[in-house]
Amino acid sequence: MRYTLLLQFILFTLAATGQTILEGDVKDKTSEGLIGANVYIKDSYDGGTTDFDGHFRFETFETGDQILVVSFVGYETLELPINIEAAGNLQIELKESFNSIAAVTITAGAFEASDEKKAVVMKSLDIATTAGATADITGALNTLPGTQKVGESGRLFVRGGTSDETRIYIDGVEASNYYGATANGVPTRSRFSPFLFKGTFFSTGGYSAEFGQALSSALILNTNDVDPENKIDLSIMSVGLDAGVTRSWNDQSLYVKAGYMNLNPYNDLINQRVNWIDATKSWDGTLAYKKKLTNGGMFKVLGMTNTSGFHLEQYSTLSEKGYYDVQMANQNSFITSNVNLPVGDKDSFYFGGSASWNRDDLTYDETELSTPDFNMHWKAKFIHEFNAKQIINTGAEVFYTHVDREITTATDSVTLDYSNYNLAAYGEFDQYITEKLMMRFGARLSNQSVVSSTTLEPRFSMAYQVGEFAQFSLATGQFYQTPKKDYLLVTNTIDQERAQHYILNFQRIKESKIFRVETYLKDYDHLIRFQDQYDPTTFSNNGEGYAYGLDVFWRDRGGFKNIDYWVSYSWLKSERLFQDYPEKTTPGFSTAHNMSFVLKKFVPAIKSQLGATYSVTSGRPYENPNKEGFNESKTDVYQDLSFNMAFLPRPEVIIYLSATNLLGQDQVFGYRYANTPNDNGVIASEAIRLPAKRFLFIGCFITIGAFNKQLENL
Repeated sequence: MRYTLLLQFILFTLAATGQTILEGDVKDKTSEGLIGANVYIKDSYDGGTTDFDGHFRFETFETGDQILVVSFVGYETLELPINIEAAGNLQIELKESFNSIAAVTITAGAFEASDEKKAVVMKSLDIATTAGATADITGALNTLPGTQKVGESGRLFVRGGTSDETRIYIDGVEASNYYGATANGVPTRSRFSPFLFKGTFFSTGGYSAEFGQALSSALILNTNDVDPENKIDLSIMSVGLDAGVTRSWNDQSLYVKAGYMNLNPYNDLINQRVNWIDATKSWDGTLAYKKKLTNGGMFKVLGMTNTSGFHLEQYSTLSEKGYYDVQMANQNSFITSNVNLPVGDKDSFYFGGSASWNRDDLTYDETELSTPDFNMHWKAKFIHEFNAKQIINTGAEVFYTHVDREITTATDSVTLDYSNYNLAAYGEFDQYITEKLMMRFGARLSNQSVVSSTTLEPRFSMAYQVGEFAQFSLATGQFYQTPKKDYLLVTNTIDQERAQHYILNFQRIKESKIFRVETYLKDYDHLIRFQDQYDPTTFSNNGEGYAYGLDVFWRDRGGFKNIDYWVSYSWLKSERLFQDYPEKTTPGFSTAHNMSFVLKKFVPAIKSQLGATYSVTSGRPYENPNKEGFNESKTDVYQDLSFNMAFLPRPEVIIYLSATNLLGQDQVFGYRYANTPNDNGVIASEAIRLPAKRFLFIGCFITIGAFNKQLENL
C-alpha cells in the first residue's frame, strides 16, 4: 500500500492559516475581471483564485521580495516582482496570447490532470483522496468513463481492451512492470505513489504518435519538478510503516523514502477467504532528484526498488486436497532519468531513458515458475515552433526486452526465452488554422525484431471551438502492438496485432464545471488465435474484433460550497474472436454499463474531508461448460460503496480512515470450472471473489516542516 505521502497534501489543505494578506484584482485590457485566474507566490504553495469580480485574497507566511505568478487560460502568464509587506491592493492586467493552451486543444480520447492544460480533470490529490481507490492511480482512473472494473485484477481495462493493451510512461519513457506482483484472483496495484507526479495524462484512445505499442490506451505520468520545501514525512499505518525526507536547495531537491509493509496483523483481524500462511511483506525504497538548469531546462532522476513475497492456501473445491498452495517472491527495480533542454524561444530537446529489472518466483502446488525480465527504453525528441500557429514534434527511440521463463514440475523442466529490439521514429505536426480550429498530423514508423515486422501508423486529430467554453474534437489512427510475452516465448511466427480508432468528442469547461461526451469505434484485426497456448503450430493472426460505445463525464468543483463531485457513465458493445475462443463473442472482461459517482466534502467545523464513491457495473459474461453456446452466462450486477475520511487533530498530524464495499455486497467476477465432469456429468464450479469482502485502512501521517503551507487551487 503506497500511503506514504497520501495525506500530507490534505494536511496542507486543512491547515491553511497565514500571517500576511495579499489581495488585488486581475483584469483584461477592457478592465473586465477575470474569473478563476490562478494567483500564487512562485516556488511556494501560497495562492488562490480570483472570484466572480476578478478579485483574489489569500494569506501567506512568505516575507520580503517575492515573485507573484498570475495565469489564466488564453492569457500570457505574468511573473510580477513584489514586496510582500508593501504590496497593497494589487491591480493586475493580463495580455491575451495565442498558444496551444489558450487556443483550442485536442481532447478526443484524453483525460488530463496537470496545471498547465485546459482540460484539467484529475490532479494527484484527486487520485489519493478518491474513496475506494486506496491511493492507487489505477483505482482512481477506474472511476473515469471508458474503463471497465475487473475487480480481481486491479489493472486498467479500457474500452473493451485487455490490461495488456494499455502502455504506461513516466516522463515520456516506458514504466515496465508498473503493477506489483500478486496471485491469481488477488488484485494488484501500481508500484508508484500518485504524489510523485505533477500531472496525469490518461488517453482512452486516439493518442499521440509519440507513443506506441498499445492497442487501446496510454497513461503518461509526469514527475514533480524541484520540491520547494525541506520536510520529513512519517507514516504509521494498519499495513506498515513509512518514512521520507525531502531536502531542498535553490535550484535542486532530493527526496528519499523507505517503507515496510506487513499484512499479517491486518489479516489476523479481518476475516479472509484464503488461508494466509504468511501474508504479503515488502520492503521498498524511492529516490527522486531534480535540478533546474541554468538555461531553463530540467534534469530528473527517479529510482525505486522493492522486494516482496507471500504464501497462501487458496481454498478450492476443484482441488482434491481442498486448496491450492501458492507462494510468491518478487524483486523489482526501476530507474528513469531525463533532461529537457530549451534552445532559445522556439526549440527544445528531450533525452530520456528507463530500465526495469523484475523477477517473480512462483510456486503453485508442485509447479515452480521463475520469470526474470529486463526492459530498457531510450528516447530523444525535438520540438520546434515555427510560429505560434505551427509546431513540430519529432523523435526516435529504442526499446529492448529480454524475457526468461523456467517452468519446473514434478516430472519435467522447461526453459524458454526471447529478446526483442523495437526501433521507432515518429513525427507530429500541429497546425492552428485559427484560434478556433486546430489540426494535428502524425505518423509512427517502428520495427520489431522478434517478429520481423515493420509498421507505419498514421494518426490524425483535430479540434474546433464552438462558443467561448465548448469545443468538438475528433481523432483517428492505426495502432500496433507486439503479441504478449507468453505467446512470444512459444513462437515468433506470429505478427503484430492492430487496431483502428475513430473518436468524436464534445467538451465544455466553464469555471469549475466540466462536461464531456464521447463516442468511439475500435476495429481490431490480426489478433492472436490458438487452439493450444503451448503448441506453437496452432498460433495465427486470424483474430478480429470491435468495440464501440459512448462515454459521459460531468464534474463540478464549485457549484456547492465545500463540495467536489463527478459522475461518469460508459456504455460499451464489444466482441472478439481471439485466443482460444471458438466464435466471436463478448470477452469476459467487458461490461456493457459502467457508472461511478464520486463525492468529496470538506467540513471546516471538524477539520475533516469526507469522501464517498459508488460504483455499479453490469454483469460480465463467462463461459459455463454445462450450457450450450459460448460465454452465454453472466455474473450479477457489481456494486461498491466506499468511504474515506481525513481528520486533522493538529496542524502537523493527520488521521486517515477508509473502507471499501461498506454494504458488504457479494462481488462475484466469474467462475472457475473443473477440467472433467463429476459422476453426474456436471462440471463443478466455484465463484471468483476477492480475498475479503472489504478492505479497511487507518493511518497516522506526520509532517515535520512545511505543514503550514496551503496547497494551490484545492
